[in-house]
Amino acid sequence: MDIHFDLRWYYGNDRSEEMTAELFRLLHAIQENGSLRAAAAECAVSYRHAWGLLQKWQELTGHPLVLLERGKGAILTLLGEKLIREQKRIVAALEPNFSSLASELATELNALVKTESQTALHICASHGLAVAMLRELAKTRFRLALDLQFHGSLDSLQLLKSGRCDMAGFHLPEGTAGARFLPRIRRFLNPGTDRLVYAVRRRQGLMTAAGNPYAIQNLSDLARKPVRFINRQKNSGTRTTFDFLIEDAGIDPDRIQGYHTEEFTHLAVAALVASGASDCAFGIEEAARQFNLNFIPFNWETYWFVVANDKLRLPSVAAFLSLLRSPEFQEKVAELSGHEALRAGTLVRPDADLQALLM
Repeated sequence: MDIHFDLRWYYGNDRSEEMTAELFRLLHAIQENGSLRAAAAECAVSYRHAWGLLQKWQELTGHPLVLLERGKGAILTLLGEKLIREQKRIVAALEPNFSSLASELATELNALVKTESQTALHICASHGLAVAMLRELAKTRFRLALDLQFHGSLDSLQLLKSGRCDMAGFHLPEGTAGARFLPRIRRFLNPGTDRLVYAVRRRQGLMTAAGNPYAIQNLSDLARKPVRFINRQKNSGTRTTFDFLIEDAGIDPDRIQGYHTEEFTHLAVAALVASGASDCAFGIEEAARQFNLNFIPFNWETYWFVVANDKLRLPSVAAFLSLLRSPEFQEKVAELSGHEALRAGTLVRPDADLQALLM
């Protein structure tokens, strides 16, 4: 039994009209193609249907969403741009929470009606775009019921330690930041009974609006320039990495406007920068790419899962390791900017010199 939550938009008061997914797909396609005809073909609808949909919403809102000029193609109006920008921002902010809640609820309902298979695997993990791909691959290619719930890195490890899940996923930065973060990780690990599983590597940096209007080049600019920063939540791996980096740079966090304003995913902070609500954020390269932001790289980090030795022989864990090592996962990760997973599925002892592996 699968559960999915959906976000719907409505316009109007007493007789509100739904702003359908088809409308948003069409607007996205027009923005990408610069042509209504090409956008209609991409959305698998007729030109007449696409034109009629735009006319309908122009009449309902009193403003056009798209401007059509003979010989110049199609461009979104400010209202059209605002709609798809806010739709991407809200989806980015809510999707991980929706996904975690749906996974948790499906697991509980399946247990009640006794339909969940014995291969179900419960994972609490820090959010990541590559990690989020695992649930669908597990279901469609590996027949693995994956209960994947998103929390911060340290929160996930604490949930594993308290017996709330089978595995936990966390981020670990490379370089000196990783060396400083390791003690926080190690206190949740038992070298005699646990194993670490390597998953993916990804690049982090500062995200700014396209064109970098504030000419931000380094972390010190966040304290010197009048820029609005959006931070990640406490106990997330990205927040910890950022705190180490600004500490090493001698930057007082209270001098960064917005340091105490938090969001819960890379896509959420990227969406806020893209919407103009913030000027800068620290996150992954793929999030910047998805929102057409400028990206200034700073460091790489690795993603790991931790699992008890005695669970390595479980069919569900074996299937999960096969998934990480599979060509399908490698291909999916290769589609993400600033990501690589060449060693995915490698097992490492917690008492190994992890920092040497991360350099």
